[in-house]
Amino acid sequence: MANKTAATIKLIQVLSARGEFISTSELADMIDTNPRNVKEYIKEIEVCGYKVDSLAGVYGGYRMNKASLLPAINLNNDEIKMIRDTTSYLASKNDYFGANEIDSIFGKILASLDDSKPITPLTMVDKFPLSMTKEELQKRFTVLNDGIESQYKVEIEYLSVAGKVKNHVIHPYKLFVYNGNWFVIAYNETVNDVGYFKLNRINNLYLTRSHFTVLKTYIEEDYLDGYGMVKNGEYYHVELELTNLNTVMKERIYGKNQNVVEIDDRHVRFSADMQNQEMILSFVLSFGNKCKVIEPDWLKDKVKETIREELALYE
Repeated sequence: MANKTAATIKLIQVLSARGEFISTSELADMIDTNPRNVKEYIKEIEVCGYKVDSLAGVYGGYRMNKASLLPAINLNNDEIKMIRDTTSYLASKNDYFGANEIDSIFGKILASLDDSKPITPLTMVDKFPLSMTKEELQKRFTVLNDGIESQYKVEIEYLSVAGKVKNHVIHPYKLFVYNGNWFVIAYNETVNDVGYFKLNRINNLYLTRSHFTVLKTYIEEDYLDGYGMVKNGEYYHVELELTNLNTVMKERIYGKNQNVVEIDDRHVRFSADMQNQEMILSFVLSFGNKCKVIEPDWLKDKVKETIREELALYE
């Protein structure tokens, strides 16, 4: 009885995921049974309250009647569009590793719905994707995740910002995404401290069979908060005046205690507490002549210095 029940449930799943007629022999192969048993399982499905359409002939077979599916999966057009937009968005991100599985799961849901009104999915474009392939990135993710779950140390070759490769033995604690990049928080035996490592800067890595114990002094909130990496440099209060960016500056949160005030229809005053001097400088320079630094003074000096160096390149 258990095998019969399992085969019947599997047949419901197959018929629900596929919208077209499926032949008896194909169904038998898919649920690993004899073709003569398929008709019996179809009857069991109909006893459960489902309606299965049948079609005789060479191109015939069985098909789940969508109107008979459970009302729990009935979705309106906005909800269906959200599912499709989500799958399109995840497919465009080369740093998301479960896109294929999510697409399959959502596909089964959508296959069970009345799709008489096609909805165009949202087209997503990742303007600056990582140069590393998703497969390469996933290898690093998998090794580090295995290290986290098993508490095994990981040996890595890490490329610094200066372009130098150094070997480290790390104890991986947590994987996370910050500013579109995967990082791991780990204790580094080389420097005897906990820090961050960007996955796409890891050249090679190896999962050892040497166990580690998470430091008793390690508290995740000391390294991650709602704005990203806590130990990514001290926070600086930044005030800017921006031109013709009134709407743009209200679209995102760039730092703690952010405030955007309109001066007039062309100018806004932006203020926030932000981390990492180099990242702040890059942020300001990205606006070009549409951004004027009000404070701090060190940021004004950095902008002037950078502009002078850039001008010197063209002299």
